[in-house]
Amino acid sequence: MTSPDDIKAAARKNYERYLSSLVEEKEFFPLELPFTAPKAGEAARRWSELRSEIEALEASSDETRHGSSYTIRREVRNDRLAGSQLLPSGIFFDEEGPYLAYLGKGAEVKRFKDDLRLVLTAFPCLKAWLSAKPQRLVQYAGEWPPILSTVAWFLANSSSGLYLRQIPAVEDTKFIERHKTIIDEILERCDKADKGTAPLAAATMKAAGKASFEERRGLRRHEEPVRLRLLDPRLADTYLRGISDLAIPASELVRLAFPELQTLLILENKTSFASTELFLSLPEWKGALALFGSGYAAIRTAQPWLLGLRLLYWGDIDSHGLRILASMRMNLPSLRSVMMDRETFDHFERYRSNAPQDLAPPPPGLTADELALFLDLAPRCAANRLEQERIPQDYAVHRLYEAMNSALEH
Repeated sequence: MTSPDDIKAAARKNYERYLSSLVEEKEFFPLELPFTAPKAGEAARRWSELRSEIEALEASSDETRHGSSYTIRREVRNDRLAGSQLLPSGIFFDEEGPYLAYLGKGAEVKRFKDDLRLVLTAFPCLKAWLSAKPQRLVQYAGEWPPILSTVAWFLANSSSGLYLRQIPAVEDTKFIERHKTIIDEILERCDKADKGTAPLAAATMKAAGKASFEERRGLRRHEEPVRLRLLDPRLADTYLRGISDLAIPASELVRLAFPELQTLLILENKTSFASTELFLSLPEWKGALALFGSGYAAIRTAQPWLLGLRLLYWGDIDSHGLRILASMRMNLPSLRSVMMDRETFDHFERYRSNAPQDLAPPPPGLTADELALFLDLAPRCAANRLEQERIPQDYAVHRLYEAMNSALEH
């Protein structure tokens, strides 16, 4: 026979469906729950145990907990051995009050109804969404006024160009940052309901995985600065009053397109102190600019300008470093690697360290020699990495000048 624990589980299982019925304004009660009644002959065969099960069922029912639990339906069962018995035959809730009291959800549902009126008054188009996902209302209980205010602001200002914390829709400057997921979800529903508006393109961008929340919603996105060094002192003197070490947003990199600039060296890093010193000690180099990490950002924002330069890339010799090189080269086919070869790796064998094994397929975009090195290093578990900062400065300067001269010839 069905136990009180089984009944509790079944009642909880129906709760979300009940919330959906509130959204759809449909009748939900009486609610009949699955119930396994005593089988024929069971009363005679195991009456003592069955009597205890029935008492437990009654103890948790409306008969004991008046107005706050389920109702037991009974029927007369005639048993050849046990005679006529009045036994449980079903479990149900006849109305909302006992059901919510039984689940301890009275206060939650009161708030749900208040929030439901608030949301649908502001945006009737959200009814189908709330019916399918009623727990969203519960999840953000107490936060709907600022959420709705923010949604309304975005719908009226789809291309504001503001930073996230500049938005005047709410007083708490961190609120939108914490609630981007639900705000974006609602905006997508509004986009679909009003297909003639500009924000529809934002939903399309998200579906294609092409944009961040800020980009989809017409906001200005914070950019991490890209650190640069002009390796040609004459360029620094001519254009930047002698400043050679600077950090700027990647989107402004193209402003450094000085006519005399010929070469860009991308020095990938893991933000270590040793890598920083290596960057700061790069040698003078006519017509050259060095970029410290953030190569992806530079490629994304300044690719047309970069295609007109001689491009060199120097990163760690391991499968990860070679994957980064290959990825960049897919957008910048002329990109050449420096000190990421077998000769360098073998020359400094004593400085090798361990990198995680890499069993993913090799990337496209590597030269034949780079691919051979990748295939050698990737399956290894030890001595399969040479970090760039382990390479002595005199060797590095020699190889950089060598690469520069080779680049000039091409």
